[in-house]
Amino acid sequence: ARLSTFSIHTQYTHNMAKKCNEAALSLLACMEKTPCVTHQKKSIEECMRDPIESDPCLPMRNAYYNCKHGALDMRKRIRGVRQY
Repeated sequence: ARLSTFSIHTQYTHNMAKKCNEAALSLLACMEKTPCVTHQKKSIEECMRDPIESDPCLPMRNAYYNCKHGALDMRKRIRGVRQY
């Protein structure tokens, strides 16, 4: 059975920085609309591992990566995590 966006959100973003939640939700929402998930009935995780299948969501994926990377960067920690 496929998980809804809300259950995936709570599963994957439970320990995430609060500022990255918006980027994570937009990435999950985009991935749910890809043909890999809708037509091939694969999980979001499986589709994200395939670079061709997750290509339409590349901007959201980059925004999420930059948000998570910014949370680990000590220079940005003092200034705060940027919102995307």
